[in-house]
Amino acid sequence: MKLGKYLLVPWFILAVYTVLSIYNGPAGVISYRELKGERQKILENLEKLRTINGELEGTMDALLYDREAISIKARELGYGEKNERFIRIVGLPGTRPSEMKPGMIRAFIQPVSSGKAYRLISFCVGMILFALFLAGDILFKNDDSTLKY
Repeated sequence: MKLGKYLLVPWFILAVYTVLSIYNGPAGVISYRELKGERQKILENLEKLRTINGELEGTMDALLYDREAISIKARELGYGEKNERFIRIVGLPGTRPSEMKPGMIRAFIQPVSSGKAYRLISFCVGMILFALFLAGDILFKNDDSTLKY
């Protein structure tokens, strides 16, 4: 049975690799939590887009049926009627903010996970277990020889 414990080393390596992969692998628990967070951000963005869509539909209806709304929008765009003069003040906060709006494309960070690191960690842990078994056999071999009847 002394050599039987060495057969546990490959199984132990496999178990460590499996636990690491399940918890922190590409389809593991941590990756799933990150995906749930991204899903929540997307749902919030979708709600903002719905709000903006409602506002734009109201603006569109106003521009279709209201002459005053058309003239106000034209003035915002820099158009005017005859004999009108415009004064522009440079340096004040403009009407075109440069911040990101809902619906704009944003960069995301792709998770980097490699199975090679898990294999290496599992192999090292297995080799430590093997070394402990071997050291135990070497140390206790001398004790067993002195206990002969």
